[in-house]
Amino acid sequence: MVALGLCLAVGLCGGVVATMTTEPDASAAVVAGVVEDNLGAEAGDAVRNAYEAARSGNRTSPPAPAASSGADGGADVASGTGAGLGTAAEGLPEPSASGEPAASAGVPPGEKSAPPSPPPSPGPKPEPGSGLLGTRITVEPELSGRLVVVSGSRPAPAEGKVWRLQIAVEKGLPVDPKVFAEAVLATLNDPRGWNGADGTTFAWTDSERYDARVVLASPGTTDELCFPLDTASSVSCGIEETAVLNFKRWAKGSKAWKEIANYRHYLVNHEVGHVIGYHHDLCAGEGEHATIMVQQTTTTSGCIPEAWPAPNAD
Repeated sequence: MVALGLCLAVGLCGGVVATMTTEPDASAAVVAGVVEDNLGAEAGDAVRNAYEAARSGNRTSPPAPAASSGADGGADVASGTGAGLGTAAEGLPEPSASGEPAASAGVPPGEKSAPPSPPPSPGPKPEPGSGLLGTRITVEPELSGRLVVVSGSRPAPAEGKVWRLQIAVEKGLPVDPKVFAEAVLATLNDPRGWNGADGTTFAWTDSERYDARVVLASPGTTDELCFPLDTASSVSCGIEETAVLNFKRWAKGSKAWKEIANYRHYLVNHEVGHVIGYHHDLCAGEGEHATIMVQQTTTTSGCIPEAWPAPNAD
């Protein structure tokens, strides 16, 4: 009843406001009396209060509509949220004044974001047996001289006198160090290698506690490491505990050899032979097989080239 009275009071107050310019006090009194007689004193007072407020110019704002309950699953239309909807703060783009979606963050208006960059293409695959990278190898006459030890270790594969071998590559050479190291070890521990000749076998180490080492270096660095031997930026050497392989020869081979793979076997076995105590041999005669310690890079002196210390070993 009170709610109904308030509604009637509000409606009657509209009539009071509409007629108050002609007979304001009388109109208000009549309306308030009618309301009080029918709805009670509380309703009549409401009419009187409304009249007084209208006359004094004080108007109250209409009450805000009650928020809808979540029980009916309705959405808050004013905020644009509800079940299954997100706000702009939750990642939905807000429309611009033109109705087009707003530009992505960091992208100027009117410009499209760039497509994702393609993954980098893999580099050249290392050549098996040498580790060379690419088909067109450039031999730089001189590099930094910094030697990088190839990481890895492996026990000797055979019985005999074990040499702990460290392998290093000069920084900047176009070669995969791991593949190069595997090529060196495969040559030295081949049955036709030094184990077949004198029982020597090689373990791989990357520590500084080594007995011998193999270094692949640019021509200029080869000259420095081989001094006082004269390598003329062209040949390799075995000096003290180090076999220095000239990268020029590793990459380009020798005209005295038909197959560069066999020349590389010779190069490793010959220079390491110096490190483990062997000296140069001479060619036994025209058409004879050379021994591994015959110099065979610039010429074989008429001998048939030989890459192995024990070529007939199984």
